[in-house]
This record gives sequence, structure tokens and C-alpha cells, in this order.
Amino acid sequence: MSDEKTAVHSVSDLLSSAQQQSAYLIVISAKSAAGIGRMFKLDRSETVLGRSTEAQFQVEDDGISRKHAKVVALGDGRFQLMDLGSTNGTYLNGLRVNTAPLYDGDKIQIGSNTVLKFSIQDQLEEQYQRSIYESATRDGLTRLYNKKYFTETLRKEFAYCLRHRVALSLVMFDVDHFKKINDVYGHPAGDYVLARIAQRVGDTVRTEDLLARYGGEEFALMLRESAEEQALSCAERCRQAVDRSDFIFSGTPIKVSISLGVATLLDSDFAQPEDLLASADKYLYRAKRAGRNRVDAKAVSGP
Repeated sequence: MSDEKTAVHSVSDLLSSAQQQSAYLIVISAKSAAGIGRMFKLDRSETVLGRSTEAQFQVEDDGISRKHAKVVALGDGRFQLMDLGSTNGTYLNGLRVNTAPLYDGDKIQIGSNTVLKFSIQDQLEEQYQRSIYESATRDGLTRLYNKKYFTETLRKEFAYCLRHRVALSLVMFDVDHFKKINDVYGHPAGDYVLARIAQRVGDTVRTEDLLARYGGEEFALMLRESAEEQALSCAERCRQAVDRSDFIFSGTPIKVSISLGVATLLDSDFAQPEDLLASADKYLYRAKRAGRNRVDAKAVSGP
């Protein structure tokens, strides 16, 4: 009986906390499929939408101005959409607008592909929406971003860095002798190793860097505004972080190391993001052929 009362009380608390509502923009259509489901909480007086790094809600899409539109909080739960003199206009529920009130469920279109839903949600709805987005963009084992999210984000970053002549580095790495780990210690041990590597490397890199599980035992790391020398230093720190860590599964120590390849976009070294990926992958396998547990790159290996 006491268990039933406790259960009812906990549900009541949960529903009570859920009554607190907030306004959000939710991406329901985007140039990049990985961006669909992204949420942005409207918790400031004004939120600028656009391509500029100064925009609070930054969007990369054809036809979007640097500062395209903004959402203004008017108080008392009321919000207003304002176009900021954009080249291609701001559309609300299919109609071009300059200024218009926003209501729950309204759809805002900016650019060629981006549609945002204005939504009033409580905490339970927010948690559910975020869990859907997480499941679509994260790897279930390591909780890192998945390959699809990584490649689509890389495509956008590559275009931006090429256009603005900003350095962008890519590190590809995988686990040395991973098949042997699975064969000797079992697949649960292999899963443990992958999750621990994700945690150790994740603790080593910057918040703004993008770390993903690329597939199997292979990982990818995108380093924004990092030239080759910086990328090499970061890759070496990651290698050491793994090499110096203890990997103990069910009381059994496992020796684990990684090999890494580094490639850097500067000016027009590469025409496509796939070329940058292929270059980093080439140096990864050169590192493995040279003995594993090392970093390789153009500056290290030569042409």
C-alpha cells in the first residue's frame, strides 16, 4: 500500500513540475537532415536568426541573410516575429511578413530549406523532444555524435572555412588491434574499451570541437580554427590520454592504444570535405603501418 502512495505522489510531483512552460524554436525542416529536431529555448528578450556568428540561433542555408529575422519576447508569454530586412524574406505559415505575433504551433520559414516551429512546451515535452533528437544524432554506445551528424556538420564547416579562409583540421583515429581485444576478452570488453576511449578523448578536447564515433572502432574529431601544428598537438594529447589510461574489464587489465591521422584545410588544399576525410584516413593507416600508437600527418610524414 505504501508503495502505491509513493508512486502516486511521485507522478503528482512530476506533473506539477511539468506545468512550467517555456517557448522554443524547433527545426522541422533543414538543409542538413542532422539538424532536424534541434531545439532552441527562447529565454532572452530578443533572439536573432541568421548565418552570422553573432546570431543567437545560427542557421546555414541558401538564401538566409547574416541577420535574417528575430523573435522578440513582449512579456506575459507573448512573442513577436520580425524580419530584419532580409534579402529573401521571412515567412510565417506560408505568408511573407515584416512583423507578426507568434502563436503555439506557428511555422517560420527562412531560406530555401529551413522551417522552424514555434512551440510552447512544458518540461516533460521538452525532455521528450530532446530525447528524440539525441537518438537521431548520437551513438548509442559511446554517446558521441554519430557518423551522419558528423559528416553533415563537416560539410557545413568545410564550406564556411573555405569561404572565409579559416583553418579546419580533421583527426581520424581507431583502436589498435581491436579485433584481438574482441577475440581474447569478448565483445562486451570491446564495447567497454570504445566507451572509455570516447570518455577519455572527450575530456581531452575543447568544447567547441566535434568528436564522433565514425563506425566500428573508428572515431573522427573535427577541430575548428586549428592549423596543422595545433591539430598535431591535440592528436598527441588524445593519444597519450588513451595510452596512459587504465582499461580494466571485469577485473582484467587490457592494454589499449590508438593510431591517429591528421589533415588540415587551409585556403584551397581540398576541393570537397570527402577529400579532407580521405587525407586524414590515409595518414591514420600510415601511422598503423609505422607501428601503431602514434600520430601521422603531412608535416610528419612528408608527401
